[in-house]
Amino acid sequence: MSTAKIHSLNLTGLDCSPIEIEVDVSAGLPNFIIVGLPDAAVSEARDRVRSAIKNSGFQFPRTRVTVNLAPAHTKKMGSLFDLPIALGILLANGSLLEAPAGFFVGELALDGNLHAITGALPIVYAATKEYQKSITIPQKNSAEASLIVDKDIYVVNSLACAVANINNKTPVSLLDSPPSLAQKQSQNNYLQAVEVDMQEIVGQQVARRALEIVAAGGHNLLMSGPPGVGKSMLARALPSILPPMTEQEIVETTMMYSVATNHAPGIVTCRPFRAPHHTASAVAIIGGGHNLQPGELSLAHRGVLFLDELPEFRRDVIEALRQPLEEGRVTISRSTGRVEYPARCQFVGAMNPCPCGYFGVTDQHPELKHKECSCLGTNIERYRKKISGPLLDRIDIKIHVSYMSAQEIQNLKAEQKRTAEPSSMVRQRTQKARNLQQSRQGKTNAELSNKEVYKWVIIDENSQELLRSAMKRLGLSMRGYMKTLKVSRTIADLEDQKKVTSAHLAEALNYTLNLE
Repeated sequence: MSTAKIHSLNLTGLDCSPIEIEVDVSAGLPNFIIVGLPDAAVSEARDRVRSAIKNSGFQFPRTRVTVNLAPAHTKKMGSLFDLPIALGILLANGSLLEAPAGFFVGELALDGNLHAITGALPIVYAATKEYQKSITIPQKNSAEASLIVDKDIYVVNSLACAVANINNKTPVSLLDSPPSLAQKQSQNNYLQAVEVDMQEIVGQQVARRALEIVAAGGHNLLMSGPPGVGKSMLARALPSILPPMTEQEIVETTMMYSVATNHAPGIVTCRPFRAPHHTASAVAIIGGGHNLQPGELSLAHRGVLFLDELPEFRRDVIEALRQPLEEGRVTISRSTGRVEYPARCQFVGAMNPCPCGYFGVTDQHPELKHKECSCLGTNIERYRKKISGPLLDRIDIKIHVSYMSAQEIQNLKAEQKRTAEPSSMVRQRTQKARNLQQSRQGKTNAELSNKEVYKWVIIDENSQELLRSAMKRLGLSMRGYMKTLKVSRTIADLEDQKKVTSAHLAEALNYTLNLE
């Protein structure tokens, strides 16, 4: 009887730490014990490993087997330790000829095959880039792992295959066995998830213009308007005019979905569009739970988070958005640990102007008596105060989407057939503006720091005087001042202008004012 050591990685959030799996096979009554602070999934590995070893044609020791996951003070979570535990037992009883190098992860089925694991991409990245060692993963995770180009990533489909590769010293590299087209989605198909084309939107020129600026500069957006004017449709059209994801953005986004337990493994090449219901909890939106999972905010990374009926969300959910919207990341701290997830998404909110939804409609359309607002002034004020000033201050662009009568819609439809732009044409302009931003500053205008704003947003004396006047009359905060400059820089980029003019600033000020 002897001991053996196999190396693996433990995943916490997006961070990985090396784990040494020590196996001791000693004389005594048959018993299989796993120690080292394992969670329920790790503890259940005893039954999976025993059955997998037997069904793969190997002998499971009929003595005492003790497995220690070191360091013992670190919580071990997930089923990814099944494969290294099984290899450690086989090494201890002589079925493996020598101790293998590198890291091993994989969940075993009872017949010895390997299931896909959660978090394969960050694990592979940590092994090859941070620790610079080889790693063996399940074949079913090969699609997402192929985003990391490295010859030391090996794939196996079963325990027997892993043993044969180690004994024969013939590991199969992921570069030699790339995933099939069915497994790996083409980057050219990133528009498959688009639901609405800009050509389908009737009228709403102000909203269409705002949407283009939002897409070009990576800004946040809040829309207010009566029911049925197209706020949700506008929000769902936003992904269709966003530029395609870069390789780095694909890796970042796929990592988020890789660690999420309720998503199938694969590559994310479409910009995410997340639209949770207003009954969602703070944990669902921000993240957390027992295993500190990413929330909707992080799953929308490099995409769009759309909160329809924004005032109907719980107050704590709305206020929890403040810091992530400003910093582009969310830190989740619990008694069980602390993780940090990226959350660089474009926030889009939609709301009604009052509880009944029709405030101001009869001012524009006196003939619509049945659309007259029935809300008391105090109720309207209470409803609007659900969106606090600090949160509004963090939203770059705020617009009112106007109500259109049936006659206006019919007239515009006839004209739109001749003049409406499809999303593909708008996307060309937003892509060009994004390219200008990347070549100039290496990031979108919305991501600029205050120091970078002063460096890249060049305005003349007339524009400075306009801004000073706006800050006095409109009560702009310093944050609002900086966001106005960022939006004006985006407007200038859409027009391929190096300097920001007073016309650009005037348009930006119309968008950054609080909703009335």
